[in-house]
Amino acid sequence: MSRYRVLYGPLNAGVASGTIAGELPAETLSVTDTLNAVGRAQVRIPLDPPVRGVSAETLYPGNTALYVERGGSFVWSGLVWTVEPDYAGGTATLNAEGWLSYYKTRFLEDDQVFRQVDQAEIARSLLFYCTRHGPGSDIGVELGTETTGRLRDRTYLGSERKQIGEAIEQLSAVIDGFDFSFDSEWHAGRVRTVFRVHYPARGRDRGMVLEQGRNTDIPAATIDGTALVTAVTMVGADNDDGTGPVTVSRSVPPIRTPRLEAVETHADVTERSTLEEKAGHRLRLGTTPVTLPRIELYPEWPGFREVMVGDLVTVRGGYGLYPIDGQWRVTERAIEVDKTGAERIRVTVATPEVFQ
Repeated sequence: MSRYRVLYGPLNAGVASGTIAGELPAETLSVTDTLNAVGRAQVRIPLDPPVRGVSAETLYPGNTALYVERGGSFVWSGLVWTVEPDYAGGTATLNAEGWLSYYKTRFLEDDQVFRQVDQAEIARSLLFYCTRHGPGSDIGVELGTETTGRLRDRTYLGSERKQIGEAIEQLSAVIDGFDFSFDSEWHAGRVRTVFRVHYPARGRDRGMVLEQGRNTDIPAATIDGTALVTAVTMVGADNDDGTGPVTVSRSVPPIRTPRLEAVETHADVTERSTLEEKAGHRLRLGTTPVTLPRIELYPEWPGFREVMVGDLVTVRGGYGLYPIDGQWRVTERAIEVDKTGAERIRVTVATPEVFQ
């Protein structure tokens, strides 16, 4: 695994954020980076590691940061949450999740009210609340300064104990929302991790073409019609007058299918206009089946850094009844490295319309 290094360090209060305690003698490695969601990593090490400093205490679940480096740059980072010793096999498997997983353990205990505030600033304010609320709250994640120009109104009541990670996911997922990432990088001899907002959330088009047999293997695809819909009902929060929830229904005449219905509940939405936007968006997404190719990159080309989560890529391949030629957005990148150092890189894609 000479191309990869797995580094680790503590999170406990009083230790400088980004401190690297050492390198783990990883035998196998798998990481998954997912757009606007919790990514995951799994690292297998010897149960009796041949390096100094690695112990049950230094790999303490919930207090250990994990950084996966490829060629000098970090491709994944997050927190170790579980360890699985295999006494028969002589190994220990570390299971980690991305930084967002920490904020899924944190909740808003005080009212937070935002009126016409940039959505990026709302997200940062929620994270900043974490760093100042209770001892041991600051895990050292820095906050970027990006703006989107899209102003939002949001109210989070302390009595509802809103989960902060979920609040950020929901904020990013609205129409004309944003992408976000927790990026780790070397800085002055330590690792800094920065929360960044990316806008607009429609992907970076670098002109990348993934073509079967040239730089990519496309062994299969799925043509999925389960999300087709011709009539949508959106159910929101309860009205203040006690007449039940705000409800919006929209439909289009069926053309190639019978009537297909969907009902979605958004218990935190009070504005009818927001529900109308969601209904229109859902109808647009449900007009045609979605083609999802399964893509495996060749190890050396395209360059690893040329296909990133969030990118727009052109994909060409397939044959017969279902040729593939179109544009998709990369929503997940998965890497597996075995004992020999051989790597396998798979990407998951979605149609760009999902993000419009």
